[in-house]
Amino acid sequence: MTRLFYLINIIALTALGGYFTVSAQSPYFSIFDSFEKTPRPGEGKVIVHQPETVKMLVGTRIDSENIDVFNGKTYLKTAGYRLQVYSGNNQRTSKAEATSLQVKIKELYPDIDTYVDFYAPFWKLQVGNFRSYEEATLMLRDLRGTFPKVKNEIYVIEEEIRLPLE
Repeated sequence: MTRLFYLINIIALTALGGYFTVSAQSPYFSIFDSFEKTPRPGEGKVIVHQPETVKMLVGTRIDSENIDVFNGKTYLKTAGYRLQVYSGNNQRTSKAEATSLQVKIKELYPDIDTYVDFYAPFWKLQVGNFRSYEEATLMLRDLRGTFPKVKNEIYVIEEEIRLPLE
């Protein structure tokens, strides 16, 4: 049933895509501009009554506590999932093992973010910023196949993730 719902939405969005194209001449194009254009024969006209300030806020980014700037990029912090790939509490070797595994993962998956953190007394390596459990599970299966020595240590965790806003 949900697949049918998504299929209908995709078809509807594709069909309506022509109505909501961005004009190269208007740098501040919004949904309200689409409403106000002259209707085609057989179409109705939508009139939106609102203050001009509301119209100016639509489509603009508002700074909040969920916005993070890191290395010159802007991220949205939200609830999501990561993979816990390594966790060790041996103070002599755990940091080196976590960073070594991080380097190997970055070589194979350069687009996936990795995080080595110390939460006393554990060094942990987490991988990815996944919005859904299913996305994280797909990557989990891939990593378990690629790194069979640590396949039993890899699992999905709920975590605050960072999604790029650019």
